[in-house]
Amino acid sequence: MAEKIVVEGSPRAARGKNEARRLRQTGKLPAVLYGGKGEAITLTVNAKQVGAILRSATGHNTLFQVDLGGKHEPAILKDWLVDPVSGNLLHVDLLRVAMDVRMKVKVPVHTFGEPSKSNVCPRTFRRSSGWM
Repeated sequence: MAEKIVVEGSPRAARGKNEARRLRQTGKLPAVLYGGKGEAITLTVNAKQVGAILRSATGHNTLFQVDLGGKHEPAILKDWLVDPVSGNLLHVDLLRVAMDVRMKVKVPVHTFGEPSKSNVCPRTFRRSSGWM
């Protein structure tokens, strides 16, 4: 069984550009947790933990627990903003996962290597000199 990933989060009351900048300087990220059967909650989450999830093998499809003062909510990363100059995370949207409801997610497929010669037809790569 896979290990449980827990991201520390705490509700935040203050909003705005200056408050978000102060959060980022302390190693936290502004976030929103929404979806499922609960209300939308504005949060602060640990930036290093979220960055580690994005860099993991499962990436943004990683199912993790958000710790809200002892209460754990299952979630996945829905969207995130990255500073184009520094590459730092600016904001994340977390989608609450109801474990009894089916949901659709996009899974990236990365291919690598060369196909075997028996499966490649040389005519498929030839450019047609037809009526174009």
